Amino acid sequence: MQSAAFPPRVPSFAFPFRLSLLFLLLLLASTARAQVLSGTVTEASSAAGVPYANVGIIGKGIGTVADDNGVFRLTYTSANLLDTVRISSIGYRAQRILLRDLVARPTVRLVAEAVTLRGVQVKAKGLYKRTRTLGNTGNSENSTLTLEAHDLGAEIGTVISLKHKPTKVLNANFNVAYNRAGSLMFRVNLYRLLPNGKPSNVKLVQRDIIVTTSVAKGPITVDLTPDQLVLDEDFFLTLEWIGGADAKNVSSKLAFSASLGYTNNDLYLRDTSQAEWERASVGAVLAGLQPRISFYVTVQD
Repeated sequence: MQSAAFPPRVPSFAFPFRLSLLFLLLLLASTARAQVLSGTVTEASSAAGVPYANVGIIGKGIGTVADDNGVFRLTYTSANLLDTVRISSIGYRAQRILLRDLVARPTVRLVAEAVTLRGVQVKAKGLYKRTRTLGNTGNSENSTLTLEAHDLGAEIGTVISLKHKPTKVLNANFNVAYNRAGSLMFRVNLYRLLPNGKPSNVKLVQRDIIVTTSVAKGPITVDLTPDQLVLDEDFFLTLEWIGGADAKNVSSKLAFSASLGYTNNDLYLRDTSQAEWERASVGAVLAGLQPRISFYVTVQD
């Protein structure tokens, strides 16, 4: 939490100093004024736009998502010019560039790269007999969690723990408590976990899973069977906002069903692209109770 900054006490007789202070405050205000960078993320080989690429200053909560033509608008201040921007998309080598260089040349060309998938132990087809759900399936309207969106790329998710390994993932489900923001566009992500249990940036599904929905209440169900996803590791399941409405409406008019329980806190969120993952908590006042968002998967094992 940042500490409050208090201006120095100015004596009433220090007229020249007061003018200097005013000039300094105006200068600081001008340098802190928000600016908007318009740019494009393209394929290096064809110059075609890369749809829904993530663009953001690493760890700063300043980021966005490109549209379906690869065009993005990034809001920043001059204080960020020496910060590093990360541009990434599935199937391409992520690129890092100083913001000042991106401002000078706002077209980013991503190079395609082959994806090496981690091998898993595969059972014979007929052995995946038991179908089960993993995660929190509650559909409460009274206990909810909101997606605190600063800009496109805001994301919320939970760890899914496997009962048996390997496991075939069939679909992903997200219970909406209410949606008054209208039609929204999301990306479904499944991330590998780090050794400490926190989410990494490595995605386990090697395609963009884009969902457009205006569901007012109830589950958003996404079919994952085309991906033939067989996993031998726990993973992090998220929903990422990439279009529709605006950040204010998404933050105030969209909520997901949730519950409280005495479980490990495996709920993380971030308010825009490339921001740090933050662990959600209801605080010590509830004596160990932790929030659980109603995201779950259907699997066979």
